[in-house]
Amino acid sequence: MAVQIRKRKFPSGVMHWQADIRVRLPDGRYHRERCKAPGNSRSQALKWAREREAHLLRYGRQGEDGATRGQDVPTLAEFVPRFLVEHVEANRLAPTTRRHYDVVLRTQLLPVLGDVPLDEIGASHVQVLKRRGLKASTTNQVLAKLRSILRVAARWEVVERAPEITGLREAKRQPEFYDFDAYARLVRSAGELGPGLVALVRLGGDAGLRRGEIRGLRWCNAHLDRGQLYVCENRAMGEGVRLPKGDKARWVPITKPLADALKALDRSSDWVLPGREGRWLSGRGLVSRMYRAQARAGLPRKGPHILRHTFCSHLAMRGAHPVVIQRLAGHASAQTTEVYMHLTPAALQEAIGKLREDDEGEDE
Repeated sequence: MAVQIRKRKFPSGVMHWQADIRVRLPDGRYHRERCKAPGNSRSQALKWAREREAHLLRYGRQGEDGATRGQDVPTLAEFVPRFLVEHVEANRLAPTTRRHYDVVLRTQLLPVLGDVPLDEIGASHVQVLKRRGLKASTTNQVLAKLRSILRVAARWEVVERAPEITGLREAKRQPEFYDFDAYARLVRSAGELGPGLVALVRLGGDAGLRRGEIRGLRWCNAHLDRGQLYVCENRAMGEGVRLPKGDKARWVPITKPLADALKALDRSSDWVLPGREGRWLSGRGLVSRMYRAQARAGLPRKGPHILRHTFCSHLAMRGAHPVVIQRLAGHASAQTTEVYMHLTPAALQEAIGKLREDDEGEDE
């Protein structure tokens, strides 16, 4: 329960006192109303607002005419259009994020909770979502979207507070990657198919670029004289050119094999790996090229992201510090980098070696 008084200005320029009243009605529903408070002073407006609050607490809204003073808490279906426009679009979230919201809302949230007022969504509804038979990872994605919607509703004071939503436990999956021999075989097979395929494989495996970053790489950002790539553009499918994931550009050193692969390419296009007629390479074109190289090397079909996993895994296996891997890969969180740390046998061996030294010291 809360009552606040603020000064507000009419479009005509006349000042007035506005009452902001938030209460829990006798029927258990959360109610909020903002309206002009009578009175010429703050104390008069506050006295009226408290009387109005007391009336709502005792009688609710029974007997009031159809032109209600405030607005009922909207249902999830009623709130979603505002959320998508005023949050997702206004904050310029990635188009992929908008598509994820659209899919989750259409297939999971709205069929189950569309008619439920936001302030009534609680633990029982969360349990219904958890029992829908989806994989734990998919269920957690659905719950994450619901959590975001309710938190925004609380921040906008549409509801009093957002409920606590906990996800399901997920088994940590180790990312797939090519070992050193398989990666070398893939590079050799790509070389047999042309310099463009070698550059594609090296950009992912030697520099850790994401699929969209490979497609968005321009020659003006490939500084071969400095031995660095400036990764500042990401061309995701259907989104045009954007900043890389996390909205952060980064510099990545160029290995000698990658430099040689880039020097062998034609520079008639602005793009390092152009598609047809010198335009940017399509997502399907990138994947099909990757499949050709894998088939030539006798490797199963995997998306281009396996090259990025290979880059991070090889760094970890060679003993690179987690912070270095995080910066080179452009991970927003250290937790993302942590999944590769089991591949650091050198660090584990060093720790066991210290235990042996301690044991030997005690024996002496």
